[in-house]
Amino acid sequence: MLTEYGHITKLFVYGSLMEGMYNYKKYLEGKVISKKNVKTKGKLYHLKNKGYPAMIDGDDYVYGELIEINDFDNVLKELDLLEQYFGEGNINNEYIRKVIVVENFEENKIDYAFAYIYNVDNDIDFFKNAIYIKYGSWKNFLKELK
Repeated sequence: MLTEYGHITKLFVYGSLMEGMYNYKKYLEGKVISKKNVKTKGKLYHLKNKGYPAMIDGDDYVYGELIEINDFDNVLKELDLLEQYFGEGNINNEYIRKVIVVENFEENKIDYAFAYIYNVDNDIDFFKNAIYIKYGSWKNFLKELK
């Protein structure tokens, strides 16, 4: 997809779309060209009333995967429905899709990717229902719950 940062065909995932998680198989299996472990700036929460994570703007590190996808535009349309992203500026968006900077800490490289950032402005109970994940890894958070 063409953006102000050039043609971007990568996605940063930090929750149920990561490899081995419940939405990966449904939406991404067989479509991923490459996957790298990366981090980005933000704050990560677990939404206990919904059972999935929410990344918002912040200065912590959030850890996830940078994936390059076959048929990117069509997959992105499916993911927009999953993430309840209805278009830029739509007041009904649960998540906002935007381009972010990610750091591949294994190769010490910077890249750009789309990510779904939680639209905290549309959730008046966010901080009542959200559990802060200070170390920025939803997978590790879920392991601790077991």
